[in-house]
Amino acid sequence: MIKLVVIDLDGTLLNPEHTISQISIHTLQQLYQQGIEIMLATGRHYQDVYLLAQQLQIPSCLITSNGARVHNEQAKLVYENHIPEYLVHQILSLSSGYEVHRNLYQQDLWLVEEPNEPLLNIHHSSGFEYQITNFDDIDCQHIDKFYFNAPHQKLKPLQQQLMKKLADQLYITFTTENYLEVMNKGVSKGQALEKVLIQKNIKASDVMAFGDGLNDVDMLKLVGYPIIMQNAHPDLKAQLPSAAQTKSNAEDGVAYYLQTHLLKSFQS
Repeated sequence: MIKLVVIDLDGTLLNPEHTISQISIHTLQQLYQQGIEIMLATGRHYQDVYLLAQQLQIPSCLITSNGARVHNEQAKLVYENHIPEYLVHQILSLSSGYEVHRNLYQQDLWLVEEPNEPLLNIHHSSGFEYQITNFDDIDCQHIDKFYFNAPHQKLKPLQQQLMKKLADQLYITFTTENYLEVMNKGVSKGQALEKVLIQKNIKASDVMAFGDGLNDVDMLKLVGYPIIMQNAHPDLKAQLPSAAQTKSNAEDGVAYYLQTHLLKSFQS
């Protein structure tokens, strides 16, 4: 019996305009009314996701920064895993000189070195914005996540350099071709979800999860009902060949699957 539905945001619940459609909101509200808990699990910053989650008008636990932070339904921080300060210095040093846009998540802040209007546009639905700062002057404590934005061919050399030097100490993953993300070792959506399930006394076999990116792999492998978006990364589909698939995020694939599989069973 499914007790919890966990949903990624970009490429999954969010449509190509980076908003949550009314049909998705209505579907999740129906599901909650049937006694099924809703959780959002994303690489986005908590402040950003909190504002998006308010649109659902239902209580929801939030896994953010790819699992570096977890907030419960009352918006209380229940888990956090920072990148150690000495590793932050190494990441900053190793990533300097590459033609990439560097981003830091530090507690309630999103920090960048230079403007990037397309990134702001992705967050228009919540209104969450970055602060421009000099990375040479930042306090390197309490950093939850780095992410680097650039064309894939420019990110690949940086990914290879980080993997060569720090793969045993960090979680380094592409979320899409143009986003490379770095968190502390032991941080992932799947590991954060495991901690939440223990706290809630819910079995992983009673959980359904939706995702589209490579940062969703361990979360989808953990649960009893993994659902992959039609628009998902090919490598994700290859790693979970037996997982069910649904329509793309442009076609409200999450709402479609929930309506035709979960809610239909309540109505019949």
